[in-house]
Amino acid sequence: MKTRILALLFGATLLIASSAYASEDKSSKSAKSVSGYVVHSIIDGRQARTAYDKKGKWVYTIQQYSIDNLDANIVDRVRSVYYAYGVTGIQKVEQPGMAPVYIVHLENTKSIKLVRLTDDEIELVQDFVKG
Repeated sequence: MKTRILALLFGATLLIASSAYASEDKSSKSAKSVSGYVVHSIIDGRQARTAYDKKGKWVYTIQQYSIDNLDANIVDRVRSVYYAYGVTGIQKVEQPGMAPVYIVHLENTKSIKLVRLTDDEIELVQDFVKG
């Protein structure tokens, strides 16, 4: 289960980082793929992607928090452990039947970290040393 979530999070993080978002539109639907649809929208002022399978069943939603609208509770929880780092972004991943998972991007002068945050756990997922 944890592996499935991490695989989804990494894929989603790469997808979010490399894709353009809808600007003024409240939502737009991407082209139909073999496996379903991805809808681009704005949820509470955050860019979001929601995937549905080909039968219309919700698969996941990923919300992208920008520097301007970071969740203070999430930032405070992460900074209590990684106090020497600044938060540069957050993704909230929601899937049916599961609690939300947050991927928090942290950075300081020496490294960049990706941290996975759930209701009861903070886990370092990746650590990139700046060269």
